[in-house]
Amino acid sequence: MKKFFIDHNSSTRKAITKINKLGGQGLIVVERKNILKGILSSYDLRKAIINKNILNKNINKIYNKKPQYIFSHEIRKNISDLYSKLKKLGILPVVDKKTYKIVDILTYKKLKNLKHKNLEKINCSVVIMAGGKGTRLKPYTEILPKPLLPINKKPAIRHILEKFDYYSPTKFFLTVNYKAEILKSYFHETQGSFNIKIINEDKPLGTAGSLYLLKNKIKGPFFLTNCDTIVNTNYFNILNFHLKNKNDITTVVAKKVFNIPYGVCNIEKKNFQFVEKPKLKFKVNVGLYLLSKNILKLIKKKRYLDFNTLLINSLKMKKKVGYYEIKDRDWIDVGQMDKYKKFINKNI
Repeated sequence: MKKFFIDHNSSTRKAITKINKLGGQGLIVVERKNILKGILSSYDLRKAIINKNILNKNINKIYNKKPQYIFSHEIRKNISDLYSKLKKLGILPVVDKKTYKIVDILTYKKLKNLKHKNLEKINCSVVIMAGGKGTRLKPYTEILPKPLLPINKKPAIRHILEKFDYYSPTKFFLTVNYKAEILKSYFHETQGSFNIKIINEDKPLGTAGSLYLLKNKIKGPFFLTNCDTIVNTNYFNILNFHLKNKNDITTVVAKKVFNIPYGVCNIEKKNFQFVEKPKLKFKVNVGLYLLSKNILKLIKKKRYLDFNTLLINSLKMKKKVGYYEIKDRDWIDVGQMDKYKKFINKNI
């Protein structure tokens, strides 16, 4: 790891020598006790050398003092996004959250090995509901289907696939209807390593009706997700929770806190209570579920069915429904125009 380090007071000449020995990979600039100061790339050096003669001066004015880095506990949740980042950066320091001391260095090769060594495999199918019209995202969805709208230069559905792919699902099922041919064309050209089966709805079937088409294709418990919800969490833990609690349906939720900027009056008959700027807390559905195969038996016909109705029917049939809570920062909903514009150019 230390071969990538260079002291922030080192000379430019020394930096060039070290980068050459590393085959052009960048260096991590540190101060005492390996505390991160910045990143020095070969591009930084070339730019400085062209501008002026700085070979015998130190690197303080050259290196990037606002480097990209990652905390060790975040690697697993962001492993898919790290691939593209490392292709660009070459190396990425892993730092301690409190001290910013460097504890590891990620390279593209190390990240690839890390993925293959992951033992947290879900070994079940993932169903992505991608048949909706995305009316809340018009006029964008008049041109592209909602799953292909870009988030940070990558289709939203690609983010979802990559998040799940780290946990080795057996198969992806993609249910399509609106602008289905565009989606089929996209995956025909870019499917890559994803094992995807596209299921065509000949008419809109809602957020649960399309599951009827999968009754003979699903072999065990399976994930069901919206195509506009991107969740950064440990899917293996959700599966274990579902199995351990013997749930028939596990709904993933997040706690939302809403700050009311006014004083609130609670009036009930003769009682009057005044609360100054209260905080309201709710557990909201993030659009991700884990279902046992037996739930498919409740879908008798190929007809429109939303997931809320399926949930109510499941409770009536005494099926066990539970919830798994994640942090609010670990998911985003890009199915509404204001949310989509907020995240369109952000790393997620």
